Amino acid sequence: MTHVLIVDDKEENLYYLQALLTGNGYLVESARHGAEALTKARQHPPQLIVSDLLMPVMDGYTLLRHWKSDARLKSIPFIVYTATYTEPEDEKLALNLGADAFILKPSEPEDFIARFREVLSKSVVAVPDEVSSSDGDDSDTLKDYSVILIRKLEEKTLQLEEANQFLQQDIARRKEAEDKIQHLAYYDLLTNLPNRLLLIDRLQHTLAVSARHQNHGALLFIDLDHFKTLNDTKGHSVGDLLLIEVAKRLQTCMREGDTLARLGGDEFVVILQDLSEDPSQAAIQAETVSAKIISVINLPYYLDSYLHHTSASIGICLFCNQAITVDELLKRADIAMYQAKNAGRNTLRFYDPTMQAALEARTALENDLRLAIKENQFRLYYQMQVDHTGKVHGAEALIRWQHPQKGLVPPLQFIPLTEETGLIIPIGQWVMEAACKQIKSWEDDPMTRDLQIAVNVSACQFHDPNFVYQVSEMLTRHQIKTSQLKLELTESLVLDNVEEAIIKMHALRDVGVRFSMDDFGTGFSSLSYLTKLPLDQLKIDQSFIRNMSMNERDAVVVQTIIGMANNLGIEVIAEGVELESQRAFLEKHKCNLCQGYLFSQPLPVPEFETKLKSMYASA
Repeated sequence: MTHVLIVDDKEENLYYLQALLTGNGYLVESARHGAEALTKARQHPPQLIVSDLLMPVMDGYTLLRHWKSDARLKSIPFIVYTATYTEPEDEKLALNLGADAFILKPSEPEDFIARFREVLSKSVVAVPDEVSSSDGDDSDTLKDYSVILIRKLEEKTLQLEEANQFLQQDIARRKEAEDKIQHLAYYDLLTNLPNRLLLIDRLQHTLAVSARHQNHGALLFIDLDHFKTLNDTKGHSVGDLLLIEVAKRLQTCMREGDTLARLGGDEFVVILQDLSEDPSQAAIQAETVSAKIISVINLPYYLDSYLHHTSASIGICLFCNQAITVDELLKRADIAMYQAKNAGRNTLRFYDPTMQAALEARTALENDLRLAIKENQFRLYYQMQVDHTGKVHGAEALIRWQHPQKGLVPPLQFIPLTEETGLIIPIGQWVMEAACKQIKSWEDDPMTRDLQIAVNVSACQFHDPNFVYQVSEMLTRHQIKTSQLKLELTESLVLDNVEEAIIKMHALRDVGVRFSMDDFGTGFSSLSYLTKLPLDQLKIDQSFIRNMSMNERDAVVVQTIIGMANNLGIEVIAEGVELESQRAFLEKHKCNLCQGYLFSQPLPVPEFETKLKSMYASA
């Protein structure tokens, strides 16, 4: 497979070229500027490079000069692909520096691929229109290079001069605007309410007063429900009209001495002072004000002739003569507001310390996970996949966390958090690396060399633009038989972007990787995508296997999946097989592979190998 390096500082350009070239059978690696491209190319030279010109760190012209002066790289074709440098002299300079082609953006996919293949087939450095003597070549080229850069610099200078002229005019008006600037420093421009800065100042004062008296105060954190939907459907101008009207209504609910502020976006904060000394009565007073706020916000709005209804979720935190910071008080009220959101919105909730404890536990777990990645605390366990004769065909790699204090942590306790925080990407790469190493270590043993290892792939990992390259590079580096690696994808992952999934799966299928559809039947199963995707296996979700003896519908679903897979020529496996009756049912209906506690629980490698030997010995 032809290895291509694409260089561009814009993510959308990289994604477009990667999809286009991958779809046409090329192995694509990406870099975001010239320096990164040189580093990657010197480590793993491509067979062709496509580069933009205007980029940070190192531009395309400089990259081209370094490329053609590098003994290892100079013979590799170099295509310039640019939307900035479009003048004839720009192209001439690129060709003089050794470029093989100069293509302007945007280019039709068919035209680009045709030009791409033409350059790749020739693999000859383009000759400039005018060739000078060898002594003058570099001098003339650098002169042209300097002229073009000077021209671009002059353009930028002109822009800066225009900006400077505008700035001078603005400075001339500064004295007139001083009062307005002072107001803007402490008040929100849209609603004319106190902003975050003034809110914090008043809250600090309120807390100081509370520390000297016995009366309670309360902080109300107000967030409009589904405000983003209004912005997305009607535009920000209509959203601003709503915020202005909400601010007016909130002011009608305030008592003398209370503070109403706009924190930002659709978030408002109210400081209630001089509530009752009794905490129960103070809570009732704060709830009364909050209920009034919810009531007035619920009234209809006429926004530029558009009738709109909205609601609000309110978090309340009481305080009284206690040592607490402004940030902590705002955080507690924010937590309570999200409790109101989770309760169905259009309601209020008081701060619950148990929720704070849960959030702190989550933060501690995230910190432990980051440390676990650095200290390699993860382990792979393997669960056998067998046929009805007891022959082991493969195993699913399942991650476990060997925490130094807590012991073995099961995946359900940490995998959801890794997906929320993005840590699933480095962890997923570690799992695949470990699985490839295991395949390599088993290849000389007749008992294990034909075993397929199934590795679960997360959505975050799969949608990474470099996923195909990372897997291909890993297979090449470990020098393993690629058909021994099977990637398990979920239905939701594939359906999130079917076209992307097809392109990436075909690219990896071309190098021998096999694919299994995990948890099949739990999502929106459809023949339309089953016929398009290069699937080797369907895995029936364990929820159907567990209930099929008690629920006739689940039994029918299992039979239907097996029949459909067999008719499509796709291997089928059932997970969660724990009873002999379940195994017999699957065998009767021609599901040939099983995975579950009936055969083996997930085991670390030494125990897996021991069990495998005992099964072979008794066979």
